[in-house]
Amino acid sequence: MHIPGSIQPHGCLLACSAKEFLLLRLSANAASMLDLPELRPEAPLAQFLGPELTHELRNASTASLTRRHPTFLFGIRLPSGKFFDIAVHVSGDEVVLEFEPAEAPGATDRLIAQLHMMIERARNITDLQKLFDTVARLLRGVLHYDRVMVYRFDHDWSGKIVAEARAPALESFLGQHFPAGDIPAQARELYRRSPIRMIGDVSYTPVPLLGLPGLLPLDMSLAQLRSVSPIHCEYLTNMGVGASMSISLIVDDELWGMVACHNYSPRTLTLSERAVVHMFGEFIALQIVVLLRTTRLQVAERTHALLENVLRDAATMSDMPSYLRDRIADLMPLIQCDGVAIWIGNEWTAHGITPPSSAAPEIVALAQQLAGTQIWHSSHLADQFDWAKPSVSTVAGMMVIPVSPQPGNYVFLFRREIIQTINWGGDPKKTYTTGPHGARLTPRQSFQIWKEQVHERCLSWSSNDVEAAAMLRSTMIEVMGVYHQQQLTERAEADVRQRMLNEELNHRVKNILAVVQSLISRPVPKGRALEEYVNVLRGRINALASAHDQVARTDGGGMLRTLLEAELEPYRHQPSVIHIEGADIWLTGRALSVAALVFHELATNAVKYGCLSTQNGHLTIKWHFDAETKSWVVIWQETGGPPVKAPSGNGFGSVLLERAFPHELGGTAKREFRPDGLFIRLTIPEHYAALIPQENIPQTDPVEVEEKKNGSEEILRRANILLVEDQLLVAMETEQALQEHGAERVRTVASVYEALQAVRASRPDIALLDFNLGGETSEEVARTLRERGIPFVFATGYADKTMIPSEFRDIPVLRKPYSMSSVIRELESNIFPSN
Repeated sequence: MHIPGSIQPHGCLLACSAKEFLLLRLSANAASMLDLPELRPEAPLAQFLGPELTHELRNASTASLTRRHPTFLFGIRLPSGKFFDIAVHVSGDEVVLEFEPAEAPGATDRLIAQLHMMIERARNITDLQKLFDTVARLLRGVLHYDRVMVYRFDHDWSGKIVAEARAPALESFLGQHFPAGDIPAQARELYRRSPIRMIGDVSYTPVPLLGLPGLLPLDMSLAQLRSVSPIHCEYLTNMGVGASMSISLIVDDELWGMVACHNYSPRTLTLSERAVVHMFGEFIALQIVVLLRTTRLQVAERTHALLENVLRDAATMSDMPSYLRDRIADLMPLIQCDGVAIWIGNEWTAHGITPPSSAAPEIVALAQQLAGTQIWHSSHLADQFDWAKPSVSTVAGMMVIPVSPQPGNYVFLFRREIIQTINWGGDPKKTYTTGPHGARLTPRQSFQIWKEQVHERCLSWSSNDVEAAAMLRSTMIEVMGVYHQQQLTERAEADVRQRMLNEELNHRVKNILAVVQSLISRPVPKGRALEEYVNVLRGRINALASAHDQVARTDGGGMLRTLLEAELEPYRHQPSVIHIEGADIWLTGRALSVAALVFHELATNAVKYGCLSTQNGHLTIKWHFDAETKSWVVIWQETGGPPVKAPSGNGFGSVLLERAFPHELGGTAKREFRPDGLFIRLTIPEHYAALIPQENIPQTDPVEVEEKKNGSEEILRRANILLVEDQLLVAMETEQALQEHGAERVRTVASVYEALQAVRASRPDIALLDFNLGGETSEEVARTLRERGIPFVFATGYADKTMIPSEFRDIPVLRKPYSMSSVIRELESNIFPSN
């Protein structure tokens, strides 16, 4: 097609060397048309055209080489006195010059006016179909062809007439489809490279090219006069067409469509007229680009808004797969479809019209094979996959959208079958046959309407659908990436928290042991019996445990005074040692948690090193509201203790004091090592604390310190007590205390099995059950006791009762380390109720 070796007769052609401008070849009609009888190959072109015109042609060839398109020169006068329009382009090492007779002077002004009018008419059109209709009417009105059609290619290169302007006597081709074979691939490439293609007379006689011997065939892809393939001429003749012109619509450097102009008698346009048509075609192509991208932008904005609605809460979700499964129906408006399914976390979830779930494994395997990490779609599944044939009446097409960086998670969109009737301009299955011209192909001769009813297909997936799918894919990949990153971060943070918790627990245990050691190491006060001192010491340790519980139960907030009293109660060996003064304020859970940590550290350090480590020390804690800073000021002041000095390093307590209040609450912490003792000033912003009226102050149980026998010896002596405790030291201490209070029959066991055996062997009057027995619980023992009507009491080292089954919520619970007065009180109230 691109090296025919001949031209159409309405012009002539010269080809010369690019460097010397020596004439290498010419068309057989060149000498007569240019009125240059001496014209012959191998002579300098300037010899025939003159140096000035030759210089102008050389400049035009340079411009053409840069632009990769022909350069046009209009109304050029030759030495013969004739006027020609000249098209100049470079082909290989040759400069190709095409001469066509020019219009009369003044025609250029008319053409420019027509171009301006056409552009103004089409400039503000915002609808593609309206643009196509306008283009067809304008071009027919200006060029006077019998029929002008706008032809749009489908993805398979078949085409459809989307707009038409015609003479009233002609039948309409509007809406007809034409097979891809009507315009072969090599022809489409020539249409892309050379946007204007005119055939002035379909029945023309080609004019051969004459040249020096040994020259390679001339590539005439960009030639205006290039001779037409005989097949194409036969094709047009079979349609009854006498002349034609096509205008290529190039969008993003691809052949998007064409404007086809047909005349039923010969019609030749001048090069200047075709240049105007070329500029108008480029303008229309730009308009198409603008409208397509405007539509794409609208689709993108709509898709973005829908995605934002669907995924606006996704970032905070701890279980993204479940969130997406719950919102699967919200994905359908993103892209027109009849059903949607999601495969995520190896689980299939579907909504709407979808294949049966039994087909899910095959569909997912297909997605992994064909799509991978790219979008894949089909409008005719039954033609490709056996699994789709049974459900083709409901599901005919599918789009696969990967939603994770690696293959594995997908969104599937499904469309149902749409039965369509397509009008073809002839049977698409019989495009070419072998004809009377020998082995070469002959185009089809019938262009009567051929109707095809299409089954098993869905509405085709458009470029806008694919664009929206790409947005969904990128957004979902981003969301899933953030989700996985969040999971990794949370896992890492959990590991850090666990390590910090272990360090904090280790620190706390050491502190508690140090405090207990400090309490035990105190000398027995003069005049106090050892037994009395042991009871006091036991009460203080119990108070220390109560303070620990107060620290553990801080999520819902609590009273500052209650926290301080619980924390400091173990160290009140004299009434005047500790002085607490301030309004009743309620701290939020966050503030109370921070305060509990800080005050626990301060109290522990005061016991180990400060004012509470001596008999003469005093601790004063006061707080008040500072209206200027809008915060509560807490003063911790120690006096009467050992000399204080700033520590050489920063231990855990120092770091906690300096950073906890500023970092967690936005407050302040100031520490001074004064001669008379440690002074600390803390501030808590007002939104973390609230003043509580007296009548609204929560009531708390008093901390037990002193324990006294209450005349329970007779009751305990008569009782048969079962003690279930796996910690030997605790069991021995409890057993000894019960015996000291008169109990004579105490049986101690350490496991569920032993407890059940003890209940069956000898019915107890009451049981004290440690709920957590190492790797098991005493739940089965409690159930057996309840069935037999035997009262019992739970003991636990946990700070709350949530681990106790709901069926036993009415059972008393003692927290470890429990005071013996509490044990005796509960036993008394449950043994022999008639007493």
